[in-house]
Amino acid sequence: MFKGHRIIVIGDAHDCPHIAQDRFKWIGQYIKAAKPDYIIQIGDWASFDSLSFFQKNSTQAGKLKDAFMVDIDSLRSSIKILDKYIDNDLIPRHVTFGNHEQRVYRFEENIPEIAGMMKKELHDSFDTTRWKRSPYGAFKNIGGVSFTHCPLNIMGKEYGGKNCEVQVANDATNDIVFGHTHKFRDWKAPKIGNRNYVRIINVGCALPHDHVEDYAKMNLTGWSWGIVELGIWDNHIQESQFISMDRLEKQYGS
Repeated sequence: MFKGHRIIVIGDAHDCPHIAQDRFKWIGQYIKAAKPDYIIQIGDWASFDSLSFFQKNSTQAGKLKDAFMVDIDSLRSSIKILDKYIDNDLIPRHVTFGNHEQRVYRFEENIPEIAGMMKKELHDSFDTTRWKRSPYGAFKNIGGVSFTHCPLNIMGKEYGGKNCEVQVANDATNDIVFGHTHKFRDWKAPKIGNRNYVRIINVGCALPHDHVEDYAKMNLTGWSWGIVELGIWDNHIQESQFISMDRLEKQYGS
């Protein structure tokens, strides 16, 4: 009898009021058919562009930003759609908050008069559903494998760059699954000792196929759009499969 864990990981979805939410239907239908033991959303479920410090409120772009509660309503809609199409309340599900959810905390820190008000809206979006949550930077551990939005280095900064999976593998003591860079990569690094390797998987993103955010439109991105299915046993990721958003749309789209 199989005693491992079958897990579906949903990468950075960056939900916002201006991007269609059909992909949450497709992902939900795939999960319903796959019947995994666990669902992980790796963070940056929502973009929270309303709280972006990159678009100052005094600028033209800043004046066009949506209100925070518009972002919250969109987030709640996407959660509702995904859960409706999963159609199985028995599958545990967990979100590891990302740097975009962290925008809510950072915004409140700068305006102490509203402390707790915005976080409550974010927390209630998940706490009123079957989704559990963990804070930005924390690990959710399943079967000896750690899940987080992006590991933080000794300086408290996200690992980044072209080969960030290699950097994470150099420092890791167990297998790690993360997102953040929107690029799928499966990296296995040998180690000295009883655990003679670690496997690091970057799950890509769950944005619509070929969608690139405005900040990266002129960049060389190499983004990967889809979700990842994992098989975990003996304290390691033993199997991984990337399911592209293009395939999900062709299979489940109208």
